[in-house]
Amino acid sequence: MNSPTHTIDPDGEVLLILRNANSPFAHSDKLLFSSLGSKIVPSLCDSAQITSEGTDKEPELSVQEEQSKKEGLERTSELISPNEEATAEEHIGEEAATEGHLAVLAVQNCLRIKVSAKHLMFASPVFKKTLTGGWKESMNYSQKGSTWVTADGWDIEAFMIVLRAIHGQHYLITQKLSLEMLAKVTVIADYYECKNALYLLKDVWIKNVKADIPTTLSRDLILWLWIAWFFELPAQFSWSTSMVMSQSDKPIDSRGLPIPGIVIASMNVGREAAINDLIAHLHETRDAYLNNTRGCSFECRSIMCGALTIHMQSSNLLLPKPDTPFPGLSYNGLVQKVQKFRSPAWYNASKTYSTHACFHSSFENLFAKQHYPLEGLELKKFTISRFGKSMVLS
Repeated sequence: MNSPTHTIDPDGEVLLILRNANSPFAHSDKLLFSSLGSKIVPSLCDSAQITSEGTDKEPELSVQEEQSKKEGLERTSELISPNEEATAEEHIGEEAATEGHLAVLAVQNCLRIKVSAKHLMFASPVFKKTLTGGWKESMNYSQKGSTWVTADGWDIEAFMIVLRAIHGQHYLITQKLSLEMLAKVTVIADYYECKNALYLLKDVWIKNVKADIPTTLSRDLILWLWIAWFFELPAQFSWSTSMVMSQSDKPIDSRGLPIPGIVIASMNVGREAAINDLIAHLHETRDAYLNNTRGCSFECRSIMCGALTIHMQSSNLLLPKPDTPFPGLSYNGLVQKVQKFRSPAWYNASKTYSTHACFHSSFENLFAKQHYPLEGLELKKFTISRFGKSMVLS
């Protein structure tokens, strides 16, 4: 069997093969995940079958493999030869790999990591299924005491962090991760369903990353939203969803992160409903002036209706009336625009020529209830568990 490029457990029975390391991350919902949260991610692949003579045997797709595709755990039939020459140029020992070492390995074809089957199966139902569920990996493991399992596309450093956590090597894991790296680590842990392995480090990671959290809509804000969901942080989840719904000027997507579809859908519903309600309020107010149900006099109704019509037309809110999904419109931007509507000023025909000042002649009075940002989503409405295996409510 080929020598590992990195050793997590020197007595390990499994050689993890990481291919296509450092693939694009959270770039577009079309690359890794759909916006509905389905997992089309770097997956476990078939291990090599090793015959008693030590040669490779190229298998057909088994019935179990075909079934696994239906269950969402995508697999491939490509073999990893046990006699294949190692492509990494450096051997990394048992000590924690530095970022420089990992960067060198990233340009190689694959990374070979020696790990413990028992630790993998104890921490991860996904690995347990792979090593005990009748796949080639499990048959190899049961017959020979060792096997190969491949994964594809994960960030090397993030993958190492998750594997060290699974093996209880928390003393070798940095306590300070960037927002980007923490998101990568949690995506891997989510895929292998080993969230509990990160429990000891989650609080210090969250504490150290808070300074990097953006306050405006950006890719980093979506990363933070995902982290808040993964670690079940109610306040941070509510704040993040509030910022995203309030500031997005287009339909919200997951940017390739496994945020559940119901969360994405709820944010889009909240955004669109808020924008629609505000636009409807503007049109209803204008209609009320036209229908003599608002305004204290003919002059008041005429002047206010004209001013509101001008503002709405210049803001592209009149005709055609904006419709869902309201491309180019954000709720915050719309509220700020309406708050800048200038109320007309005119004088009553009287001896003093006093400024007209009824309630209906001030846009500030009419639209005072509009505020931003929107109220965020409540985490408890989407999950019924605490830290551990989350159950998403549909």
